Amino acid sequence: MFSRNEKYAYEKGYRVTFDGDMINPEGNKVGYYNSNGYLMHKIRFGPNKEGKYKRFLVSRLQAYQKYGEAIYCPGIIVRHLNGIKTDNSCDNIRIGNNRDNLLDIPKEDRIKYAINASRKIAKYDVDEVRKYYNKVKSYKKTMKKFNIPSSGSLWDVLNRPNIYKL
Repeated sequence: MFSRNEKYAYEKGYRVTFDGDMINPEGNKVGYYNSNGYLMHKIRFGPNKEGKYKRFLVSRLQAYQKYGEAIYCPGIIVRHLNGIKTDNSCDNIRIGNNRDNLLDIPKEDRIKYAINASRKIAKYDVDEVRKYYNKVKSYKKTMKKFNIPSSGSLWDVLNRPNIYKL
């Protein structure tokens, strides 16, 4: 899933401070925020700063500094304990599995997310959708009539109706 770019960056002298700041080998703060809001950095791979860029999440470099090669074990992910993806401080970064990551979310928020997800799933009258689709044989028309956002969702309604029952 993930490359080992943070290991490469570490070998090149890049570090994350205890407070979570990314610094280059000269000691300057570096990094940028990606579209998901995570702090990242990129370095060139190859001699004389030529070649392709290697990108990595600062949180993963912090985890690599803390846990070493363990971050590359199957099923292991890097977690932000307080849920703030911009907080890459050493105390906030842990490794674990997806379940651990979900349990980092406060219980009230987990319940709220679960209720919201179940509302999204159980909003189609499966029998009506299937009946209409069998009549018109058109994904596009069926999606439009029932306001189904994607062909994948319609496929689920048609082929896995039990998860969409009202």
